Amino acid sequence: MASVFGGAGGGAPQTILGVIKAEDVHLKLNGADAIGAIVQQAEWSLERTVNMMYEVGTQNVYYVGDRRKGQAKFSRVVGGSMDFKAIVKFYGDLCKSASNSMELVVGASSCAAVGPGGAAVGGGTISYKMLGVTLTSIGASVTANDIVVTENMNFMFVDMEYT
Repeated sequence: MASVFGGAGGGAPQTILGVIKAEDVHLKLNGADAIGAIVQQAEWSLERTVNMMYEVGTQNVYYVGDRRKGQAKFSRVVGGSMDFKAIVKFYGDLCKSASNSMELVVGASSCAAVGPGGAAVGGGTISYKMLGVTLTSIGASVTANDIVVTENMNFMFVDMEYT
């Protein structure tokens, strides 16, 4: 039987090679699931400084650097089952930043998906763990139609483990 959207000549069949379900993604704040924090969007990046040095009279080039700096942003709805002040209080204490972490874990799919030939599909777990985290700024916004207060939080961190 031909595919409904297969196009002229039936088109090539598509194959599902992986499944990611929302419940397989976890945001962890210092190792504990952030259930109730109502984080709607999370962004993070890690960069390192690398300078090039040139040796006079040669074509030799040297890389000097490896200083790292990370930034993270959250956008979340104020409310929920988690005390929404807890994140601000916890990560806002600069003295605790050396032991603070945040982690986004994308777990292996909880689906028992089967691909071509009966082979299991789906990948393993991936984790982005930010280390030495501290809150650097906070802001909020509200719109009259929604009556929802959205908090915007910015953090910095010193390193990230990617496993």
